[in-house]
Amino acid sequence: MSRWWISIARFAAAGSLATALLLTQATAVVAQAPPSDTTSATLPPLPPPLAISPGGALWRAFLLPGWGHLSIGSYGRGAFYFGAQATTVYTLLRARTRIGETQDRVRLRESILRAAATREGVTDPDEIQTRLDADGELTELSNLLDSRQDQQEDLVAMTLFLILISGVDAYVSAHLARFPEPIQLEAQPSTTGGLDVGMRITLPGG
Repeated sequence: MSRWWISIARFAAAGSLATALLLTQATAVVAQAPPSDTTSATLPPLPPPLAISPGGALWRAFLLPGWGHLSIGSYGRGAFYFGAQATTVYTLLRARTRIGETQDRVRLRESILRAAATREGVTDPDEIQTRLDADGELTELSNLLDSRQDQQEDLVAMTLFLILISGVDAYVSAHLARFPEPIQLEAQPSTTGGLDVGMRITLPGG
């Protein structure tokens, strides 16, 4: 169980960093202009309204990675998250299959060793366990099983991380798609001899 929480914490830390990077996309970048009386730049016209809200994009992304992005027309991001999640889930299923195979091999080896001990007249549980612990093949199989179980925990944590980051990205992307336009950038000489740069934004409904 401790390995599980370590995996969750590792991917949660990565998720926090990625989320911070996504949210910075909402920050407007102001370009510096040469001194003049007044300089204005107008960006392309306001895009048509989205069919769903940012919250709707968030929940769609949680239900199926990529769906929330497709709903707002972000096809490239949607394809990326869907592909990443599909790959992770496929790898997780393969890991679970291999874990089952390894468990069968462990049980088979244990049954062989126990049967051999019974034939030799060994019935003491502690002595039988000592023989199991001393068997090199069984030890290798047990270590392999532990390794594959660790891999499964990491893949589960990665799956949850992708779901979370996909939802956050869809939510932020939906807000950015509704970012009010046009945006006007203005620059004019200041009274101190420098340059004052400003940005004018028309708020929704304004």
